Amino acid sequence: MRRLIIILLMLTLPVAVMAKEKKHIKTAENQECSECHKSQAEAWQKGKHEVMGVKCIVCHGDADKNFAAKPDLYKCRGCHSTEVTDVEKKLPPKMKTCFLCHDAHSITLRFHTKGGE
Repeated sequence: MRRLIIILLMLTLPVAVMAKEKKHIKTAENQECSECHKSQAEAWQKGKHEVMGVKCIVCHGDADKNFAAKPDLYKCRGCHSTEVTDVEKKLPPKMKTCFLCHDAHSITLRFHTKGGE
């Protein structure tokens, strides 16, 4: 199982390195993210984070000030410190992200390993 994870990580890294952060377009005052990002909002609403009141701005920042298309791992530390520490220990710096294993908006696991390996 570890070999599978390593292979998946090796395949994902080049794509992640080549991807460039995009600037967010200027938004209208009080505009909701879901107005433009309907499919992402629907995925989010089906997950636990929506139930807990976690909004888009928590991960992505303000669209006009500090927007991050791909949030970094440390945005999750407030509620998931153990998991963030685990990722910090196990992955090389350029691969430290939640989204190797979790879908970006539903936060469901892409695959599951036994015993947390």
